[in-house]
Amino acid sequence: MEYRELGRTGIKVSVIALGCEGFVANEGALTEQLLNAAEQGGINCIDLYAPQPEMRSRLGKWLRGRRGKFVLQAHLCTVWQEGQYKRTREIGEVKASLKIC
Repeated sequence: MEYRELGRTGIKVSVIALGCEGFVANEGALTEQLLNAAEQGGINCIDLYAPQPEMRSRLGKWLRGRRGKFVLQAHLCTVWQEGQYKRTREIGEVKASLKIC
């Protein structure tokens, strides 16, 4: 796997990221398998495009004990409202989606 430095942080990130589409399908039944395959293949970046709370909770569960092995990339200005992905620039909605106080 090829890695690149993330800005000037010193953090090395794989050039291939694991998207989270597979974490949403089938109520996340493949989450553990996808994370294991990514880790074995040297992928250390996860693209959290989806703000779906259930998907993020499942992912958090499977990352326990190996969180330090992955870099998470989240899409700001996206929220989950009424079962739908929504883009927004309303900072209150964004903070609520990320559970920021």
